[in-house]
Amino acid sequence: MRSVSIALATFNGAKYLGPQLESLARQTTLPSELVITDDRSTDPTGDIIRGFAKGAPFPVRFHENESRRGYRANFMRAVDLCGSDLIAYCDQDDIWEPGKIAIMARLFDGPDVLLAYHNATVIDENEAPIGRLYKGGPGIRRLAPLAPDPWSLVAGFTQVFRRSLVRFSAMHAASVDPYWPAERLAHDQWQLFLASVFGSVVRVAQPLAQYRQHGDNAFGWSDKHWIETTPSHFLRPESFLIAARNRSDLLRRLPDNVTADEQERARDAISFYDELHRRLGDRISIYSSAALKARTMAFRALLRQRAYSRARGAARFGWKGLLMDGFGGVPLGPIMRRMIL
Repeated sequence: MRSVSIALATFNGAKYLGPQLESLARQTTLPSELVITDDRSTDPTGDIIRGFAKGAPFPVRFHENESRRGYRANFMRAVDLCGSDLIAYCDQDDIWEPGKIAIMARLFDGPDVLLAYHNATVIDENEAPIGRLYKGGPGIRRLAPLAPDPWSLVAGFTQVFRRSLVRFSAMHAASVDPYWPAERLAHDQWQLFLASVFGSVVRVAQPLAQYRQHGDNAFGWSDKHWIETTPSHFLRPESFLIAARNRSDLLRRLPDNVTADEQERARDAISFYDELHRRLGDRISIYSSAALKARTMAFRALLRQRAYSRARGAARFGWKGLLMDGFGGVPLGPIMRRMIL
């Protein structure tokens, strides 16, 4: 069994932190260490951690930041301080199922698997179940390099990844979040991006944590149907355009200690994001051009490029994008954009 570090970032989490720490201590396979970075909490978070550390069945390394960093940098610091083969992100307000570490660690059976993530049961603040985090089929699915949606959001507390990805941490400061372009990528977006470039990602349908919803979640859960959320997602091509270019640029500036195989995979990913950048330019025309002819020509160009296919490694928009662009963007692009955004 590979060693597992837990990277927990805290900030004023005293209300729910105790049950989370207790669930870590109940793991059937214990972590090799729990690394906690606290972002200048003003509540009893630090006291709870120090009390837990005295009787914890594994080492607890508690670090208090000298100044506020924000959750993105706080998690990245926790990761940099971890020393095990595998690292598991951990939020301060959830509850892990007892077999989580054992099940997730077994998924890294080959060197190509760089990250795995699982489903979760969504609970309210009183721990009553209210839904599932992810929809989809049962079982375990391995996604090849560049197969995951480049803009997908996979919650950090569901992720376990290889520590080898920490070699790229110095690049993180230059990254761009496609949803908030003024920010760098969130910790979980960053690891998923790297893993999908340099190796395989494994998706586990089994819920291995309870995802607590309360009034102070940094990011919460929504059970809205995709029809309700897809329009606003596809009508922000400019921010995705910036992010696609950013990812190509990042991969052109890899550290010196990458392997020949990693260099080759980076070249494939650069081609992927360069192609995606070009296609996003055409997509912008669908929703910004006043002339119907211009919108139609942009849509036809994307069809010719097979931009909506599901071919592995292709820079694609999928069938939802096809419906959105063909039946909404072409006839009503600028109007839709004004109505939804």
